Amino acid sequence: MVIKKQAKQRTLITNEKGTIPEQFRNIRASIQYVADKKKIKTIMATSCRQGEGKSSLIANLAMFMSKSGKRVLLIDGDLRLPTIHRIFKLKNYVGLSDLLKDNQFHRYEGIQKIDDHLDVMASGASPYNPSELLSDSLLPEILKEYEAVYDFIFIDAPPIGLSDTIITANYCDATILVLENGKTTKTQLKECIEKCKMQNIDVLGIIRNKVKRRRHESSYYYDYVKK
Repeated sequence: MVIKKQAKQRTLITNEKGTIPEQFRNIRASIQYVADKKKIKTIMATSCRQGEGKSSLIANLAMFMSKSGKRVLLIDGDLRLPTIHRIFKLKNYVGLSDLLKDNQFHRYEGIQKIDDHLDVMASGASPYNPSELLSDSLLPEILKEYEAVYDFIFIDAPPIGLSDTIITANYCDATILVLENGKTTKTQLKECIEKCKMQNIDVLGIIRNKVKRRRHESSYYYDYVKK
């Protein structure tokens, strides 16, 4: 799938025309097709390494999914290095970590409305022990409640090597792997997929980004490979 390269800073795609939006629509269609067949609602995004463009990708994917009329919730599940609130230029006063560690917060208190179909929940304050917080948390119960309201829930998680990600993945219906072309090696990808298999994580697909097209087509793209 072909998507034009964005600037190095994490940005949202606002232009409705061009190669990038079209390829996000293609990715959206692929996910919707599989999701309908397998009854998938909650999808986690992770990567083999830090800095592969995962957060920007899942933010734009959530936005494009909402443009199809689906009710979408994007959750920043990276409690170590949160990014989603910066991409959408949101406050990060109350978020996921606050809901998990303090019962005084209402389940919907940390959700911020982007438009009629897209909501975002920031990470909240970074906890001292994110893996313990996630494993002993109410996250499965919270997600089940959200699934009754939203058509799709996307969760941005840390790279697959961290225990936080393994825990979160087992609360989700499926996982998308994001890798940066030319940076993640075949060996690293193979190890990443093996980790997912060992933990019984259902990999929905792999999205390869920053792949340079032919010279006369001066752009980059995300390549979505269904598993």
